[in-house]
Amino acid sequence: MKHRLAFLSISLIAAVLIMSSFVSRSALGLVVRACEVNSTLTGSPYPCLKIVRSQDPLSSYVVLREPADKERTILAPLADVPGIEDPRLLATGAPNYFDEAWRELSATDPRAMKASQQNFALAINAASWRTQDRLHIHMGCETPRFRALLKAHVTEIESGRFTDLKTRAGWWATFHAADDLSNLNPLKLVADGVDGARSNMENVVVGVFGSILPDGQRGFYILARINEAHKSRGSAEDMIDPKCQL
Repeated sequence: MKHRLAFLSISLIAAVLIMSSFVSRSALGLVVRACEVNSTLTGSPYPCLKIVRSQDPLSSYVVLREPADKERTILAPLADVPGIEDPRLLATGAPNYFDEAWRELSATDPRAMKASQQNFALAINAASWRTQDRLHIHMGCETPRFRALLKAHVTEIESGRFTDLKTRAGWWATFHAADDLSNLNPLKLVADGVDGARSNMENVVVGVFGSILPDGQRGFYILARINEAHKSRGSAEDMIDPKCQL
């Protein structure tokens, strides 16, 4: 019986990987489903790196390499959450996927082990920019471009309040002092702190960057922009260096 289940599991995974090799906005969802089925049948999360189950279905998630780009590590929920615009993500008691992704980054991806947490970064795309209709958070380190952006505006960025950086790309930014994201939900902070964001979440891009201020205070920069108003580049992939080449 076990051999039959293993054969069925491998066959399903093979079929999913073949399907996901095509340009399809549902490819990630198929891979996540394959990880879930294989974990149930064999105990292995393959082709994902890790699967975490919770009593709350919305809080369960997987960590995996992107089907179309094996360099990139992402976190995606097991539940069918299409993207950042899903209203369940702003509801009371909603899971904080950014917190989970931050915890998983150093534990799951060996390339991040060489980097300090102050260089870690997470990002999520707007519906209009993403290639997959399954919510996923990009995990890695900040790129030189965004390291320079934060450095250039460090004196303008306020603690606990979003500031319009007046950039061509339309970035808003804030800083929160904290050791982790357990009490900081970036999606809710953006929805409540950036003008027009809550009613337009499908067009919002969010980035989270670990940092240590000159006075030694640890915390997180949160950047956001509304793509509808600004057409210049500013996707999650621009923010994240998946190889952590610092």
